[in-house]
Amino acid sequence: MNTQKGFTLIELMIVVAIIGILAAIAIPQYQNYVGRSNFASGLSTLTSLKTNIESQIMETGTFPATADLTADKLGMTETANPNGTIALAAVGTTGGAGTSTFTFTKGNPGINGKKIRLTRDANGAWTCASNVDEKYVRGCTYTATIS
Repeated sequence: MNTQKGFTLIELMIVVAIIGILAAIAIPQYQNYVGRSNFASGLSTLTSLKTNIESQIMETGTFPATADLTADKLGMTETANPNGTIALAAVGTTGGAGTSTFTFTKGNPGINGKKIRLTRDANGAWTCASNVDEKYVRGCTYTATIS
């Protein structure tokens, strides 16, 4: 008499069900991980500009504008981060107050169109705010209204 070897249909169905459950848990967690890493990438791009912006303020006395966003002045170009774009804006004419804003244009769908803003006051203190969903934000204050 021949004995059959292998798995029964029930055993295979149980394995498929377990794989489905694991995938249902893992895929959303991975999407959150990608969103957090995209946010961290944008924040680190802006943070890396702070030293160069401070140098520019020391030389000129004013916060640099987006037109100054060149490699020779700030050490970075607008295409420095493939996930979004950078904009700089002076607040007032003296004192070095201003904002640097990173707008997400690619990456996780949950953060596209959202922004990170680093603001420098006239005393040289930097603050961070973002309208990216709070589950992605690390090291920055969530603010629903950033234009």
